[in-house]
Amino acid sequence: MAKNSILKRIGDHICEDGFLGFAPTSNSTKPAHIANGLFRECTGWTCDTKDLNNWIIEEQKKNGVSSQDIINNYREILAKGDKENETKIKEFRFLLNELFNPDKTAYPSDEFSTYNISSRWILKKRVSAEAGIGNFLYGIIAKVIDNKQSPMLTLIQNSMKNGNDDLTSLIKPIVTYPSNKEPCRQEDIAEIDIKWDKCKQIIRSGYDRLAENMNITGECNNALLVDERVICFSCFAVFLYLINVNWAIYDGKKSPIFIDGGTEMESIKKASEKSFTFAKTSVEDFYINAIKTILKDEFDLKDSDSSCLDFLRDKILGTDTETESIKKYYETFKSEEQSHISALSHALQLALYTFEYKNNSPSDFCRVIGVRSGIVGPKGNRAKIKRYIMKTFLLETLSLSVMSSEDLEGIEMKELCHKLCNSYNIMFGCDEETEFSNLEDINITKSTPGDLRGDMAYNYQKITDTFISLGLGHKFADGVTIIKWR
Repeated sequence: MAKNSILKRIGDHICEDGFLGFAPTSNSTKPAHIANGLFRECTGWTCDTKDLNNWIIEEQKKNGVSSQDIINNYREILAKGDKENETKIKEFRFLLNELFNPDKTAYPSDEFSTYNISSRWILKKRVSAEAGIGNFLYGIIAKVIDNKQSPMLTLIQNSMKNGNDDLTSLIKPIVTYPSNKEPCRQEDIAEIDIKWDKCKQIIRSGYDRLAENMNITGECNNALLVDERVICFSCFAVFLYLINVNWAIYDGKKSPIFIDGGTEMESIKKASEKSFTFAKTSVEDFYINAIKTILKDEFDLKDSDSSCLDFLRDKILGTDTETESIKKYYETFKSEEQSHISALSHALQLALYTFEYKNNSPSDFCRVIGVRSGIVGPKGNRAKIKRYIMKTFLLETLSLSVMSSEDLEGIEMKELCHKLCNSYNIMFGCDEETEFSNLEDINITKSTPGDLRGDMAYNYQKITDTFISLGLGHKFADGVTIIKWR
C-alpha cells in the first residue's frame, strides 16, 4: 500500500471521530491496553514503569535482566540486600509476571509494554496497541449530559487514586526506587467533545447505571473489583459499538446478540453463530457507507459511471496492482449495487480489507475483542466458527449496567432479560415469539436446523440456572425466578 494513497487516507479517516473513533485493525489490542488508555485519560496520571519491567520480564528473554543483576541493582529494597537468595528472587519475579502480565502485554522493551492495571502507579504513556480506544471510551464517559459527566468518571478516579491494594503494594517499592525519583506525574485531563449517536448513548447509560449500582452495593470500596468490572464493561462496549455503528450512524439493522446458554442444541448453536456472522457483516456495511460519505463530502463525487471512472483514473489509490484490482472490483459490483457510487464504495471497502488490513480486518476485530470481552467463543484458534457464549462475570456486569436501584432488591428474570434486550439486543430465548421474529427479520432462522423457536425456552432456562448458580437467582414454587444482588 502506497504511504500517501487515497485508500489509506480513507481508511485512516474512518477511524477518526465522526465515523468510528478508534482503529479496529490489530489483533494485539487486549484488555490491559484498553485499561491503560481509559484510566490514563480519566485520571491524567502516567508513571515510570521501567523498573517494574526489569522485574517482570523473565531473565531468559532477550535483553531480560538476570536475577543476580536484580539483586545487585535493587539491593537497597531487599530484606537481605545483596545477600538475598537468588532462587527466591526468581520465584517472586515469576509471581509478578503472573499477576501483572497475564495477557502477555509486557515485552523486554518497556516502551511497548502495558501491565495489568491496579492503580495509578502502573499507568503509562500511550502504546500503539491501545488503538485510540481509551480516548473513545473516555469521550463517552466525560461528555456532559444534563449538566453532568458520568458518575463512572469519579468512580475510576477514586479506584486509581491511592494504590493501597494488595497488588500495588507488591510493586510500589520497585516503582518508587530510588527514593529520590518522582515516578508519577499528573497532567490536566483533556476535554473531549465527541460526535454523539444512539449507540454511544446506550453505552453511556450502561456506564452510569454500573457506577451507581456499584456505589449502592458497596463494590465501589474494592478498587480491584471496580477496575475489573469497568474493563469488562469497556471491552464489551467497544464490541457493541463496532457491531452496531452501522445502525447508529446509517440506520442499518441492529445486530442481535443471541447467547448460547450451553444447551448443546444445534438450533441454538447455529442461531448464535449466524448472529455473530451478521455482526461482522454489519461492520463491512458500515465501511461501505462511510466510504460513500467520504467520496460524496470530501471528493465531491457524483453518482455516475463517468465520475467514478475519472476518480479511479486520476487518484493514486495504491500500487499499480492494487489500483487495477480496485477497478476490477468496481466493474463487478456495478451490476450488484443500487448506484455507481455504492459500487465504488464497495470496491474500496474490499480493497481496504484485502490490502490495508490483510492481517486483521475490522470484521476480524469483532472476533478479537469479542473473545477478550467474554461474549464470543469458543476461545482458541482451533474453533474456527465462533458464536455468542457469555462468561459469568460479564453476565453479572451487564446485569448491573441495566438494573435500577429498585431492581437490586429483586427483579423477575424475564424482566431483566427484557432490559438486556432493549439496551444491548442481547437475547436468551425468554420471549420466544419476539426474539424468533427478530432473528427471522434478518434471515437467521431460515437455515437453522431443528425447532429453534421451541428450543429457545430451554436455552433461557440454562441462563436462569447460571444466575441461580451465581447466587443471584432465587426460584420460587410458582416457577418465577427473582434476581437479587448479593
